[in-house]
Amino acid sequence: MIQLQRIYRNSEHFSENSFEGSDIRSYEEYLAMADIPKFEGVSARVIDALKQRVGRDDLSIDRIAEDLKLSKRTLQRRLQQQSANFAQLRDVLRFHYAIKYLIDEHMSVDTVSKALDFSDRTSFTNAFKRWTSLSPSVFRKLFRDYA
Repeated sequence: MIQLQRIYRNSEHFSENSFEGSDIRSYEEYLAMADIPKFEGVSARVIDALKQRVGRDDLSIDRIAEDLKLSKRTLQRRLQQQSANFAQLRDVLRFHYAIKYLIDEHMSVDTVSKALDFSDRTSFTNAFKRWTSLSPSVFRKLFRDYA
């Protein structure tokens, strides 16, 4: 019985696309991690404003506050009331679009970095490693066939 439980537990967590014994996840797991959750209130308005600007404009808190017709400080206070902060919301959106741009759109790492309003490629690479524990180049090489 114990042996059957072990086999069942192991088969439950195994999938064709998982990388056993490593920090690398399946492509589907990365997509799930990169899903933009549903937000309410001012957080939802910030996400919407960021979506309107992504790939085209500056994603700074100053610009988003202007779009929402709020002062920067008022925006920060309202986000804080919801236990959120601008940097976290922007990261959620950036992670979502980073995967979309790298795999679905086949954009270069430099182009993705610019589209997501990172100061440079290194900043984007460091953020991507924080999100996935992989560099954007390695991520694309591993998952380019999933698009």
